Amino acid sequence: MGSGGFLADGALDAELTALRARAYGVDADIDADPVAAARLAELEELHAASVARTVRESGAGGAEPGATQAETRTPESGSPCDRRWWHRSRTGPFLAGIAVAAAAAVTVAGWMLWTGPRSDATLRPTGAAPSEQVLRLTDHARRQMVTKATLRGFEPILGLEVWEARSALGNGCLLVFEPATDDLLAVGCVPPPAKPGVEIYDVPVAWTQEWTERFPTGTVVRFILTEDAVDVWILEGTS
Repeated sequence: MGSGGFLADGALDAELTALRARAYGVDADIDADPVAAARLAELEELHAASVARTVRESGAGGAEPGATQAETRTPESGSPCDRRWWHRSRTGPFLAGIAVAAAAAVTVAGWMLWTGPRSDATLRPTGAAPSEQVLRLTDHARRQMVTKATLRGFEPILGLEVWEARSALGNGCLLVFEPATDDLLAVGCVPPPAKPGVEIYDVPVAWTQEWTERFPTGTVVRFILTEDAVDVWILEGTS
């Protein structure tokens, strides 16, 4: 396939949409059709590779990503840009409604071109086994075919749990949970050697006080898996 690949092929896109409906829709029946199930796995892998390739090509002329930081940043310098998000507080009524959580998985280079090399926090592995809640919520990632046995947890951040895993296709995955609301907020998977990342849009994403009092609506929280950690960016909204 040329540039654009799967994304530019309307027939493949339509076939993938139809197979996803058979796998995840209300009248799912793909379990009884191993040929269709195998075809779905093949198309999902092609689609993920095409997305990663498109982002990589679009960012080919950008700057090299900087080295990831090894610890949570501290606002020691006096410049306004160095006043990090954990020292900011937003008071006022919480805007009721359902916030939108979305995930996007691309290459590290693609993320860095937009974000820059300096993260706000770095989460380290905990070595803890996944809880029953995490295992149950991972079932919501059926579309990505996440393998529960491969789950590995990182340090929590402001009430959110971050886990990495592998999919049945061999892709690397990143998942973000909010235990207080019993919700899987975001999941993203990409084929190696790309590193997965997810974004949570329109924070506050739920009712937890840690988010609603600190960040304005419109904030984006970005998580990117590195070699042995997860870097986090808080991109504050203006509302």
